[in-house]
Amino acid sequence: MEGSNIRLFNENDVIVQEGSVNTEMYKIVSGQAAVYFDYGKKSEYLVGVLGERRCFGEIGLLTGKPSPFSIVAFTDMMLLSVGVNELEDFISGDPRSAAEIMHSLANTVVTMSANINMLKDELVKGLDAKADAERINTLNKSLMKYRVSGLQGSPYFSKLT
Repeated sequence: MEGSNIRLFNENDVIVQEGSVNTEMYKIVSGQAAVYFDYGKKSEYLVGVLGERRCFGEIGLLTGKPSPFSIVAFTDMMLLSVGVNELEDFISGDPRSAAEIMHSLANTVVTMSANINMLKDELVKGLDAKADAERINTLNKSLMKYRVSGLQGSPYFSKLT
């Protein structure tokens, strides 16, 4: 497709760095990509591995926001890169790609929500047995505030207020 580029990456190449704004989205033509939190740090956590036809990098492309993950070539890879100006042509040329992008975004939302719930559960367990219900309620409200703040600026959030 015109305006799209095939890019090659070697195993262990960092394709998207957590916390950076990526202006391209990628579709895996061949190979596999690993998705990490805290890549290269002591707290590194492998979230999963993406295979052929999977898309990633759509968060930065669509929102201009930093990536919540690092994406690293798990094997040698061939990727189709799509910039914001090519996105409409990319989707109209392969409508299945729109569903793949939505699938990726939905997985990101579910993963982040599950992580917030796990954090909440660990924090509540970490409170000593004498902690009162008011402290636990305050903690739950604080975590909910972080969840909801991620919706700010979205069309859905404006319907809630």
